[in-house]
Amino acid sequence: MQDKFLNMYLGENDLKAHIKSGGFKPCYLIFGEEHYLTRNYVEKIVATSVDAFPEFNVSRFDGNVKVQEVYDAVQSFPMMSARKVVTLCDFPFDKASSGECEKLINCLDEIPATTVFVMWCETVEINPKKPGDKFKKLMKAVEAADGAVIHLGRKSESEIVRMLQAGAARRKCRLDPNVARYMIQNCSDDLGTLVNELEKLCMFVGENGVIQHATVDKVCSRSVEASVYNVSKAVLGGDLDGACRLLDDLFYMNTDPAYILTFLASAYIDIYRVFAARNSGRSVNDVAKEFGYGNLAFKLNDADRHVKKFSEKQITDSLKVLRECDRLIKGSRTDNRVALEKVLVELTVIASGGKV
Repeated sequence: MQDKFLNMYLGENDLKAHIKSGGFKPCYLIFGEEHYLTRNYVEKIVATSVDAFPEFNVSRFDGNVKVQEVYDAVQSFPMMSARKVVTLCDFPFDKASSGECEKLINCLDEIPATTVFVMWCETVEINPKKPGDKFKKLMKAVEAADGAVIHLGRKSESEIVRMLQAGAARRKCRLDPNVARYMIQNCSDDLGTLVNELEKLCMFVGENGVIQHATVDKVCSRSVEASVYNVSKAVLGGDLDGACRLLDDLFYMNTDPAYILTFLASAYIDIYRVFAARNSGRSVNDVAKEFGYGNLAFKLNDADRHVKKFSEKQITDSLKVLRECDRLIKGSRTDNRVALEKVLVELTVIASGGKV
């Protein structure tokens, strides 16, 4: 059943072909995990479809609109342009009444040849394997209207690396693959965030400049997740001073202590999963696929490097002190910073082969 829905969707290449040829469908339903790509392609449809007076020929609506207004816009004719575009962002499929959903489906009946109607999701989350009943009904209506349902799935790390390199080249800068991966690990795997950071980097190095690891450290905004991840890397590497300095930065940014502990614990869960996989004859790639790591698969590669230094007892002891820290943070009067500093010391001791 899940594959049935996945097979119904068109992808990025299909949408690119429509935009390149100008042969647009009457309507589109676009969703997916890559919100930057979704926004980008909606704007490309608008720009390619409307050749004059966009202030009159582009109608934009959000999910709070009355569907009757959308219907009226879809049925109206363009002004001195071959086509007009109507966009509807974040219609609340699960929260909307059945009546409003039916009205939206009615918008797809007899769409004028001069209109391109684009429905897209930015903050409304749709599971591509298990779309809700109302969304499934809308998908069928889009297909019945000779429209296209487009799913823009999350990019792999290698695809993002190639996109970043291409983006740097267009700005006449050079970005090596290993530096692009460093950006992903330290900034985000969100395309919108990475594009903004790439703009900053290219402006900093200038035309024909080379973006290096040090440039990323100097210019880019480090994500909270990356900072917490680096705390765990410091601990696992025996650098207690470095881990404490990073913890200082996180507290300066008012980061939730429970959030810090969650990401710290995740590094040890990664080690445990790799350890268990190795003992059962399975690979790191098997773990990544089974637990859906996606672009975070590099964490398992790091865990694989560390797991060789850990005995089963060290892993077990580490998880125990993390559990105790969780209890202190959530259920006692112990100062949260003291609890986190204590667990950093204990984890560093365990990693070095000592006892706590």
